[in-house]
Amino acid sequence: MFNFSLKVYYEDTDSGGVVYYANYLKFTERARTNMIQDLGFTLNQLHDDYDCLFIVKKVNCEYLQSAKLEDILEVHSKIIQVKNASFELEQNIYRNNKIIFQSNIIMVCVNTKGKPKKIPENIALLLR
Repeated sequence: MFNFSLKVYYEDTDSGGVVYYANYLKFTERARTNMIQDLGFTLNQLHDDYDCLFIVKKVNCEYLQSAKLEDILEVHSKIIQVKNASFELEQNIYRNNKIIFQSNIIMVCVNTKGKPKKIPENIALLLR
């Protein structure tokens, strides 16, 4: 399980004063980037040293409650399954230990030309 905390800023909200719906996906993206860094890699290193990029193939999400300006949110990321060229993870967002957004995301490993490729073994081991 990987955790990432963030604060909701004015730029994250819509005219109704709540977090704009698409920004929850930005929050999960930030958490995934930090998860990769916690595993010991940077996105630039994956690109340059492994000819590997992780792209979103599928997102299934549900909005349970709205976050508001200055809320402190926690994104919990849990890897569910690792396959040859993809991995699936559950990413949920919490406010005050209560889930407000849940998602299931499938990430695919591609080379820098956009073609699917096997996840490098040392990275796959860390994802497992």
